[in-house]
Amino acid sequence: MEYQKKGYLTSYFKLFHLKDVQKIEIKAHYHEFDKIILFLSGKVKYNIEGQTYQLFPYDIVFVPHNCIHYPTISDTATYERIVLYIDPNYLKNKIDTTDKLDFCFNYAQEHNSYVMNLDNINENDILKQIQILENSFNDKGFAHELYSNLKFLEFMILINRAIINDNKNLTIHHKVSYDKTINSVIDYINEHLFTELNIDYLANHFFVSKYYLMRKFKLKTGYSIHQYILNKRLIVAKEKIKSGIALTQICFDCGFKDYSTFSRTFKQIFKQTPREFKKALNEKTDIYKEAKQYE
Repeated sequence: MEYQKKGYLTSYFKLFHLKDVQKIEIKAHYHEFDKIILFLSGKVKYNIEGQTYQLFPYDIVFVPHNCIHYPTISDTATYERIVLYIDPNYLKNKIDTTDKLDFCFNYAQEHNSYVMNLDNINENDILKQIQILENSFNDKGFAHELYSNLKFLEFMILINRAIINDNKNLTIHHKVSYDKTINSVIDYINEHLFTELNIDYLANHFFVSKYYLMRKFKLKTGYSIHQYILNKRLIVAKEKIKSGIALTQICFDCGFKDYSTFSRTFKQIFKQTPREFKKALNEKTDIYKEAKQYE
């Protein structure tokens, strides 16, 4: 993947126009940033939180931060797409307006609707705007960074208006395949994340064989049930550390029975202990650094 070659960076978002002619393998993962993908060509299925979408040209994929996802890519066709990585804090807090630009990501999560399709391609305002946004990075004239930021904001406004108004630019309903039981298990885990959860309990609660549940869950999410629960708990723990809550309190609030287990597991996932992470918060960090490795 030619991230370094084709990437554009501002302090709030990155844009990449990528084209892969060889099959690439990407494991299930999640990011601290929000992501929008405009799919242009290829043979790709995209899995987000247990739901699988067969992508078609001019599909738009919304991946909210901390959502577990991965693409399955065929080697029979060139995979081309435009990818936007977006700082969620910018959308949520730094734009001083009552109309929040992260609406599209919240909608995707609340409605389990992560993929939508651009309509009327020859006259589609959203498609035109993302092309203008991409071209804006080649503009080196007066206030070119500000110009790119303005084009980005215009793009986000158009996307959100299209979803809210269900207008001619965007079809918000997309064909998706999923396992009803696994989706129910995912919902249950996220609603009861800090309670006692294990495979035997979940299998009994949903009246299925634990071996069926283990196999199907891994197939649909890319994670084992145990991995999924641990990662989701640690994602919450990370956010709580950012808010300044005491580490010991976070440990027990997030379902861990002792601090040593919490610290060891945190380091396994994030490559630093909770204390090291807390200390590093005062330093400038690049939330997009993992974008060089994952999509």
